Amino acid sequence: MDIYKVSSKIALVSFSIGTILFVLQVFIKGINAVTMIGYYYVGLAIIINSLVFIMLLSLLFINKNKRETIQSIGIILFNIPIAFLYYSIVIHKLI
Repeated sequence: MDIYKVSSKIALVSFSIGTILFVLQVFIKGINAVTMIGYYYVGLAIIINSLVFIMLLSLLFINKNKRETIQSIGIILFNIPIAFLYYSIVIHKLI
């Protein structure tokens, strides 16, 4: 399978799972299982997305298709501000 399609799917799955956990956390009060699952999920998502990012970054220097590589990197990086926003809202809600 094409690395660009895989990276886009990984970014979409990361966003979807993160959004589901965020919505659950907003509607469930206090620190609970959803909070713990969310913390572990963020750690796992950081590892997976970082590996994909590093792979795409290395392709940027050896592959001729730079435009598609840069677009894929952008899609992966787009999750960072969203995750930070979700984190900020959840922390503010818990405090």
